[in-house]
Amino acid sequence: MKARLAKLRHIVFDMDGTIYLGRTLFKETIPFLARLRDLGIGYTFVTNNSSKSRAGYVQHLHEMGIAAPPDSVVTSAHATIHHIQKTLPEAKRLFVLTTEQALEDWRLGGFEIVDDAPDAVVVSFDYQLTYERLCRTAYWLSRGVPYFATHPDRICPTDQPTVLPDCGAFCALLESATGRKPDAVPGKPSPEMIQEVMDRHGLQPSETAMIGDRLYTDVRMARDAGALAILTLTGEANAAEAMSLPEAHRPDLIVSDLDDLSRQLCAARGV
Repeated sequence: MKARLAKLRHIVFDMDGTIYLGRTLFKETIPFLARLRDLGIGYTFVTNNSSKSRAGYVQHLHEMGIAAPPDSVVTSAHATIHHIQKTLPEAKRLFVLTTEQALEDWRLGGFEIVDDAPDAVVVSFDYQLTYERLCRTAYWLSRGVPYFATHPDRICPTDQPTVLPDCGAFCALLESATGRKPDAVPGKPSPEMIQEVMDRHGLQPSETAMIGDRLYTDVRMARDAGALAILTLTGEANAAEAMSLPEAHRPDLIVSDLDDLSRQLCAARGV
């Protein structure tokens, strides 16, 4: 493990549950990012939560004291936009179940957002969800329109005393109502998101790590892409759950938080 940590050139961060929880920034985050800069290790923020636009996430991070250029943020919406452009290039009109802010990225991707006669339907995380919109989504699925979901997360992490049903929960409801599953889910754990980061920075999997708090998205994506899979215990998963998985699906490294990872990185590099 020391040898793998010593070779790292870039770390891909999940956001909610890894660097913050809800609107609460973990105290270890800013010192850890400073440590990475000192070590010459780059980083990108990747999230399945596509309820905000890229600009919205940049602003969100800025409000927490984290300077992030736009190209350092990748959401599951961007992975899905790329997937539709590649696999269904004739699709220009989309019905998208998401927040009003998040529609900005879909329009920037060259799509017209419509309520009627869509070329494809996209289900994402929509905390402004109404029953009317849910019914309209189910209607288009019942008509056989191509159907994509941005990500499979069942709940969204929060620091509030509530449960936030996420995209995966919406898809389960829609499957119960229509009998259809998404034709594709390009967000985590699909390796498309992390592969885009590696291609952009000229990275090999052995030079890249993914750190996140979810086994079935963050860890699975890293393992499938060949990157170092690091589980942090600051969010959804715990160590017992991780160790109960088949060896091929377990994280390569489990850390209690970013400070724990910082100590191990420094030890690996003799700092």
